[in-house]
Amino acid sequence: MDSRAQNEIKIYFDKLYQSGVTPWKEHPPEEMLERFLKYLKEKTSDTKVLDIGCGDGWISIKVAQFSFEVWGIDSSETAIEHARVLAKDNSLDYKAHFQVGDALNLPYKNNNFDALIDRGLFHHILPENRNVYLQNILRVLRKKSYIYLAVFSEKNFEGIGQRFTKKDIGDIFGQYFKIVYFDEDPYPSNAPAHLIHLVFERK
Repeated sequence: MDSRAQNEIKIYFDKLYQSGVTPWKEHPPEEMLERFLKYLKEKTSDTKVLDIGCGDGWISIKVAQFSFEVWGIDSSETAIEHARVLAKDNSLDYKAHFQVGDALNLPYKNNNFDALIDRGLFHHILPENRNVYLQNILRVLRKKSYIYLAVFSEKNFEGIGQRFTKKDIGDIFGQYFKIVYFDEDPYPSNAPAHLIHLVFERK
């Protein structure tokens, strides 16, 4: 695992949170996320959701508003401080739990979660670290579990982060998960990024 280069990415995003620069929040949660949460309600009960790379908790709060219990984890201490305040301000701190941590070394028990949300983290996981990411999420997810994944598409502008096609993601996740839904942002779009969205069910 290349921890040095991955750590540089963590530092970059923590500095953005410290300066209050969060352009990804200008890209509102899509219909696909709401569809995923409705799908979860049909498939599971007393659902425990992990929001990996949760940032300041803005997606986690939406999950909690769907009556799910959610755990958010992010490497940025600044972001997690904001997430805890956001949960308290929305009277959801009993449902939304946040901690500083590493997506490549998740501090949770085995078979702990029914679902995982990754909106914007995976495209910052370096290729050489993808297997560590997968082994971590496989360990903490239950045998019957679901994922919502949103990543930069091939239409996104070049910059920090990797770009993917549906096939790319299928090749990476396909050994362990099957695609239930696929969608992508309209193009061109006024949003600051172009994302593809996938819902997976564990095989």
